[in-house]
Amino acid sequence: MKTINLPFIIGKHYENWEFDLEVLDIERIKGYDSYLYLKKIILFGGIADYVELIFLFDILEIVFIKFSFESLEKLLEFKAKLTSKSYTIIIQEQGLNLKLLYGNLDEKAHF
Repeated sequence: MKTINLPFIIGKHYENWEFDLEVLDIERIKGYDSYLYLKKIILFGGIADYVELIFLFDILEIVFIKFSFESLEKLLEFKAKLTSKSYTIIIQEQGLNLKLLYGNLDEKAHF
């Protein structure tokens, strides 16, 4: 699979990031493992406030990233740059905050 403009490649193994992850005590999806990504992520000038990687059997399935913006204009500019030919992308806006989810998504994930 190929990503366009996205920081993590779905389908990669846990070992690619194992030293940059911290186990989360939440289970968003039954049987899946959630980890907090500890390194800084900058995407189109936006700095992520929160990055969660969700794995099934050590394979990355879903990425959940939260961003906060200084203005609506910055948020809209950022949103316009998000594209993928390989993954489903869900974008949720709340004021000047944006939640970005992508990967092998279906109705079982709760964010």
